[in-house]
Amino acid sequence: MTRHSSGLTELEGAVLSEIHHRQNRTAFKVRRAFQTSPSIEWSGSAGAVYPAIRRLVEAGLIDSTPIETGHKGSHLSLSPEGVAAVEGWICDPVRATSVGVDPFRLRAGLWATLDPAMRADALRRLRLTVEEELQRLTVSLDALDPVEQARSEWSIRLQTMRLRWLEDQGAGSKPE
Repeated sequence: MTRHSSGLTELEGAVLSEIHHRQNRTAFKVRRAFQTSPSIEWSGSAGAVYPAIRRLVEAGLIDSTPIETGHKGSHLSLSPEGVAAVEGWICDPVRATSVGVDPFRLRAGLWATLDPAMRADALRRLRLTVEEELQRLTVSLDALDPVEQARSEWSIRLQTMRLRWLEDQGAGSKPE
């Protein structure tokens, strides 16, 4: 993974954020947050969480203290250096505005290369999938913590823009 001006990879920044902002104070809880992420890219990163936590502990960004209640594991918190690192990661304008890995954007131009019938079917299925995702995101919005609620609101806007783009491509009706 590429490190940027904050010194953190996206995975490391997300791990620190889970611990510090979402109060996931054990490696298991952090890993679980990745596993249950609506983003398949993050859910696929769940296996990389434990090594990332180890690196961040070794770098002095995470303090790890053994859990003394009979459970295996450690209680995680950010050191002052970890707080500074995650704040630098949060506020990095270049990283925050990068288009990043976007599977929809990556494929957008390629859909035009398909046979017309295959393209029409692909765009129809995309529209239905985006509509289903919008429904899922909207239903659970009020039950989320403030961090995840903001992420979901962004996802709703992104999916709405995708739906409008699909409409412009002739894939069905516009969103309401």
